Amino acid sequence: MLLFINEQMASAVVSVPLAVTKAFSPGHVTGFFETSKDERNPLYRGSRGAGFSIDRGITTTVSIYEAETGSEIRINGQTIKPQKAEVSQWVIDYYLSKADRPYFVRIDHEADMPIGFGLGSSGAAALSLSYALNEAMGSKLSITEAAQIAHKADIACKTGLGTVIAEYAGGFEMRTGIGAPGIGTVERMALADHKAVILCLAPISTKSFLAKRKDEINDLGGRMLRRLAESKRVEDFLAMSHQFAETLGLTEGRCRPAIEALRLSGFDCSVALFGETVFTIVPKEKEKVVLKALEGFGGMLFSCNIDGRGARLL
Repeated sequence: MLLFINEQMASAVVSVPLAVTKAFSPGHVTGFFETSKDERNPLYRGSRGAGFSIDRGITTTVSIYEAETGSEIRINGQTIKPQKAEVSQWVIDYYLSKADRPYFVRIDHEADMPIGFGLGSSGAAALSLSYALNEAMGSKLSITEAAQIAHKADIACKTGLGTVIAEYAGGFEMRTGIGAPGIGTVERMALADHKAVILCLAPISTKSFLAKRKDEINDLGGRMLRRLAESKRVEDFLAMSHQFAETLGLTEGRCRPAIEALRLSGFDCSVALFGETVFTIVPKEKEKVVLKALEGFGGMLFSCNIDGRGARLL
């Protein structure tokens, strides 16, 4: 069986893939955080904070071919230019630079959550891709080492700080020690029989936001993390997340009417970091009530489970 790869290799007919592998990473919502000091080693950079992983995320399929070195990235079936998928391209370039022979790699990201709305899509893409490339190319890295590459990509591209380690661990979590998987520390908190309800209204650039508010973020996020470490209650997480978002001005604009509707219905909620995305976590029996309260605000509304497994090969 023969096939063409893409325009870059239109003149080169190659055989079937040498390997095809697949991995999944959950999305993630951050409620509040504090950043690290400017460490030179990206493995020791990141954030402390709290959030939760969701069972929607990014599934990445990697196909590798023995051919001239190159790559193609597709997201939900659409071919993407490298500069529009910089985190994925960073991971690809890293693995290709370590390969013992030329490879062409085709990457298919399938997202079942909105991209760019504060749901950890960059980290999920990098993490699922690193797991799949490690397996497909026989790199023989441990799962933790593969996750560290994804963390470095997120840091290098300025698209996240603690997202990768949170998605690596899964669950409702506190990131208690700064750094990549294997270096930073995560404490998972009990959260049974709850649903996350999420309303995505508009995207916000994580890269531009992080550059502007570092000192304010660190003071508030650090105090909140200490308080949550004592209570470990989802109700406190939601209340503090709302305070954090409100302090940073994220509860204004399009988010305000949806937030007010939920609070009038008796539900604490907040805004995902970073996106105009309203979220809450409620017992399963309250799910329909919350969905009803958020009808009519536009955007993309969905409910999902908390993902307790973290990123994994499929």
